[in-house]
Amino acid sequence: MKVKVLGSGCPSCKALFEKIKKLAAEGKINATVEYSSDINDLINEGIMGSPAILIDGKVVKVGNPSEDELNRILGIK
Repeated sequence: MKVKVLGSGCPSCKALFEKIKKLAAEGKINATVEYSSDINDLINEGIMGSPAILIDGKVVKVGNPSEDELNRILGIK
């Protein structure tokens, strides 16, 4: 699975990226994790807010998810 966080570079966007990267490092998800603060990436996806989470190229969440919601999105039980 490929997880990409798109954001403006703000602290909450970076924190979400770090949280997902940590879950991957701990083996809770099998994913490559990327971060982009390029506004063109948000525009190209038609996203009007940030942060946004894409899984395998599909937008699955715009906004900062709660821990439970993030686990659900990433398939962590």
